[in-house]
Amino acid sequence: MKKYVYLFVLSVVLLTSCKTPHDITYLQDVNEYVSIKTQTDGSIRFQPGDKLSIYVHSRDEKLMDLFNLSRNVTSGGGNMASQYAYTVNDNGEIDFPVLGMVKVIGLSRTEVGQLIKKELIVNDYCKDPVVTVEFYNMTFSVLGTVGGAGMIPITKDKVTLLDAIAMSSDLQIDGKRKNVLVMRQEGDKQVPYRVDLTSVESIYNSPVYYIRQNDVVYVEPNDKNKRNSTVMGSSAYQPGFWMSLASFLASIGLFFVK
Repeated sequence: MKKYVYLFVLSVVLLTSCKTPHDITYLQDVNEYVSIKTQTDGSIRFQPGDKLSIYVHSRDEKLMDLFNLSRNVTSGGGNMASQYAYTVNDNGEIDFPVLGMVKVIGLSRTEVGQLIKKELIVNDYCKDPVVTVEFYNMTFSVLGTVGGAGMIPITKDKVTLLDAIAMSSDLQIDGKRKNVLVMRQEGDKQVPYRVDLTSVESIYNSPVYYIRQNDVVYVEPNDKNKRNSTVMGSSAYQPGFWMSLASFLASIGLFFVK
């Protein structure tokens, strides 16, 4: 009888300490062969304060020099030319050579390129322009319990929240996946959004499924990691702690059997 009591108590302790957590795996409710509807348009769109570089290519080199402003940047042992950065003003405009003020607020990179190309042709400034638009020093941030926290440059038109997590070297094992916080600037307010990375619906239906410039993604530590910040909390998750507890509970069980 004593043997069975001991084994029962020991089994309860080991099962409690070694149970598999259910909050680690991403997209737990995804169904195989069932397609997931994604949001249609998540392109980065320019806002006041953003910077962009614009390059106009033409067979006429004089026109290229006219429209392609450059600035000197000191690097290493000398000066080097780099593409000029246009800043979107409070009215959502950039001051482009010859064309003057061009409204770009709410437009994607492709749309800005198409707009400038159209204006150059319509105004008979250039017959065969090829306009390239690039993001300039535009970033978002990932903080907290991730592999590589910091500011991440935006280099493509669409960046999903899952992309952002991957670009920060993934969440650490003790990062809380069910309560990821995204802070987004909307007008004069910072708006918080919460996303459960274990849920398909929570991710793909979230307003922050597509990351925008200046977003801040924060992954908080799970409860275990928080407890580990204290001496008692840390010791509670050491193997020696559970063995001692098992031995103690087994001793109690044997005492009551006698």
